[in-house]
Amino acid sequence: MDIFISYSRSDRERVNHIAKGLEAEGYSVWWDRDIRAGEEFDHVIDKAIKKSKAIVVVWSQHSIDSRWVKEEAEDGVEADTLVPITIDPVVIPRGFRRIQAAELQDGGDNPTTSVNWPEFLDSVRKQAGAGEGTPSPDDPLAQALSRAASAAPAPTPAAAPAAQSGTPAPPVWKRYWPAAASIVGVLLAGLLALQMFGGGTITAPDDPDDMTPVVLGIYPNESFGLDQARGLDAAFNDMPQVMVVELSASLDAMKAREAPDLIERLKTYLAERNVVAIVGPSITEFTPQVLEVVEQSGRDPAIVLTTAASRQDIGWDDSDLPLFRVGSGVDERAEQFARLAENTIASGVELVLAYEKNLDPQQTTYGQLFFRRITERLPQWREWSDQNSVRSISYTRGSIMDSFSSPQRRALFDENKMIIVVGLSSDYKDLVQNFYSAGEPPRAALLGGWNTSKAVRDLSAEAAIQYTRLFDMTDVFRSPADTRALPDSRRFQQEFGELTPALRQEAVAYDSGLVVKQAITQIEGEVRAEELVAILRGQRFNGVTGEITFPGEGDKWGQNSGTAGGTRPLYNLNYNPSSTNWSEIESFDALLGREIARN
Repeated sequence: MDIFISYSRSDRERVNHIAKGLEAEGYSVWWDRDIRAGEEFDHVIDKAIKKSKAIVVVWSQHSIDSRWVKEEAEDGVEADTLVPITIDPVVIPRGFRRIQAAELQDGGDNPTTSVNWPEFLDSVRKQAGAGEGTPSPDDPLAQALSRAASAAPAPTPAAAPAAQSGTPAPPVWKRYWPAAASIVGVLLAGLLALQMFGGGTITAPDDPDDMTPVVLGIYPNESFGLDQARGLDAAFNDMPQVMVVELSASLDAMKAREAPDLIERLKTYLAERNVVAIVGPSITEFTPQVLEVVEQSGRDPAIVLTTAASRQDIGWDDSDLPLFRVGSGVDERAEQFARLAENTIASGVELVLAYEKNLDPQQTTYGQLFFRRITERLPQWREWSDQNSVRSISYTRGSIMDSFSSPQRRALFDENKMIIVVGLSSDYKDLVQNFYSAGEPPRAALLGGWNTSKAVRDLSAEAAIQYTRLFDMTDVFRSPADTRALPDSRRFQQEFGELTPALRQEAVAYDSGLVVKQAITQIEGEVRAEELVAILRGQRFNGVTGEITFPGEGDKWGQNSGTAGGTRPLYNLNYNPSSTNWSEIESFDALLGREIARN
């Protein structure tokens, strides 16, 4: 590896020109768009940096605030491999100014057109040497040809004219045949290896004999997965011509990516049936494995994700698969949390973030991905931490109480703080049961989490709790008036009752199936995945949670941008057991400033 490029993803288009310009000079270039879904981000980054001869850091108005870019620049300083450039008129962060940066901002959208581009290339050559003209890694055929040519022996030079005899000289083609055969053999072997190990083009399988459209739902066979499965089934209960198949495994198996039976069933359905859509998976850790199986199958069903995984961490923006999502993801929730954090700290209240962490470094939880996004969106997080304005506490799933067992940690709930839990609602439920039951001392801290309404409602039905100190952050509140009377919304009400935040799992799965169903009704004759995908990308749909629309391009393509969930502002809700209803929290100021009487 010759060159590692460090940059902010907001500058991706401009950096693409830089990468291609360096490749044209013969350098092998690494930038993070090449991370495959499912690979551990930090591990891959570290490995690429160590292998690189030069670290090109692209300073821009976006990257100067990126903690990750600064860390990678620091690696370059320590290894003496840093080659900095600027593509915006910015002040380079302190600690990285002693090395002269090539100023390419006059190149506009294409920095390679800058008058200083040759100067930059000279700096790269001094650090990484001259480019060797290696083929682009995006061209597997060129790579195979190059390997074949270098592996083949040179043609045997022609022999000197022999003395006249009765044996004529062999034809030219016979003299060069061994070398030609060697080249062909190596080339064929290389191309065969590319096909076998994923480097070649995957050929789509033939149409199955039975073209009945199949929709696969991928959920855990417990907990919220049961709610999601019921929601998907209900979406199609008036469309018998569509086969809905549930592929499930335990929550532990999906989080550990150890669900071989599910994966084999998925491969079988993709190979043998007309799978037009997949709804799910709902587990962040399991999502990359599912996407990889679909990609290798050669099929292109519409994939309506129900996981909250961020786009970056599942390779969404670099994927050729038709991905969609009705509900919110980590990216949208991180935006909501950033606003909440800034307002909380401005009020002089400490913010505590408790997030789920996997002890296995090869496995990354939704909580860990969320924490990464937060530190990216809030570069001041470290400064806040130093000032004791924020605190982060990790825990393992099912053992959150272990992280709050010490007297110091237990005291957090008696102080005027904002505590946010990022993980499964079962962990949030454990904290409520142990600290916010009516028999406990009145708590001063507010305790919030994402999509916790069902847990709080169920707990309050079992025993009295201090519900005024609990809140839910969610993308589902109630059905909009303009969709409430539509047939599909009425069917949801008949099946589950009036939409409330406690029905969030059923509602998002229902709407994820509903958009597929509404698209299928517009197809005449055989239902095929490609036609279904085209309809999903080009129209608006009415769901029980509101209007759903999927942008076909831009930085949020495939993410619902309608009034239902998606990219709209999320709700902060409080549940009142006496009225069995939720109310929206307009401001946290009064709650955060409330004095709790001490016994």
